[in-house]
Amino acid sequence: MRSMTRKFLTCFTLGMSFACMPISQALAQGFSYNYLEGTYERIDVDDNFIDGDGDGWGLSGSLEVANNWHVFTSFSKAELDSGFGFDVDFDVTTVGGGYHRALAPNVDLVANLSYVDVEASGAGFSADDDGFGISIGARSLLRGNFELAGYIDYVDLDDGGDDTTIRGEGWYQLNRSFALGAKLGIGDDVTRFGLAGRWYFR
Repeated sequence: MRSMTRKFLTCFTLGMSFACMPISQALAQGFSYNYLEGTYERIDVDDNFIDGDGDGWGLSGSLEVANNWHVFTSFSKAELDSGFGFDVDFDVTTVGGGYHRALAPNVDLVANLSYVDVEASGAGFSADDDGFGISIGARSLLRGNFELAGYIDYVDLDDGGDDTTIRGEGWYQLNRSFALGAKLGIGDDVTRFGLAGRWYFR
């Protein structure tokens, strides 16, 4: 159970640090770290405890607090079929801070450190765990209104142990304030696909 919870939480993205010119006017002033985001996910789990799928949703936000520094928080909720006739609910809360720096005119390096809290319940039981997460990755502006992001994250929970996962994101900028995105995360036992919307307040 703890192992599955740990794998469900870990997120990392292996990103490509490349960019193409020209960049649209909506993205010409670089990346924003001031935004609110909503996500819907489909989740497939193949684990000793859960062998099934489910869905979930999440809310997150980021705020730039100083040059090259940002803080962030997120909350997500998911309901998964255990494969044994009952569902398991997960609540995940993350709070952290990060550093971002331009590697090239259209590429940012991003590094984050976070506190992670996990609660799981189902079939009359409940469990909770917490720990820390570290991620490093890149955001790249491509031709037109497209952003590609990738991160490799490491999560270490007190009881659940540690794990690493790969996740990628693609965002299409509708205008200066709104973007639509897709996310794919692949781990040892968990595959996640999500659709998201993001509102920038620069």
